[in-house]
Amino acid sequence: MRHRSLASLILVILILLTGCAQNAEISFQNIKADTLYGMIRNEKDITIIDVREPYELEETGYIPGSVNIPAGQIDKRMNEIPRDKKVVIVCRSGRRSAEAAKLLTGKGYTNIYNLEGGILSWPYEREQIKKAVD
Repeated sequence: MRHRSLASLILVILILLTGCAQNAEISFQNIKADTLYGMIRNEKDITIIDVREPYELEETGYIPGSVNIPAGQIDKRMNEIPRDKKVVIVCRSGRRSAEAAKLLTGKGYTNIYNLEGGILSWPYEREQIKKAVD
């Protein structure tokens, strides 16, 4: 009986520790389009990083004022991403931006946000890349 109680206690502790460890991994905040829109309108110290490939920006447009750093280049171009401002990461659907946000927070960045649903969830103004005329 005593062994079962000890085993149960150990199991509960392991479950709690595992749950805490999973939550500790996510150190960025997911936000919705309306929250980002409010941040853009009301805050000065915000940087928006669009991690899509350049051809994707041509297809769907991008949030005005955002900086394009494709996801595969984030680790090489971190010097372009400020550490003293709120940084919002955007992609097409929110998956790549979440990975980029996780990478940045793993490198010590704070104030990192991920746009849930990506540009597909953005109902506000978008800028389009002007294609060169041949």
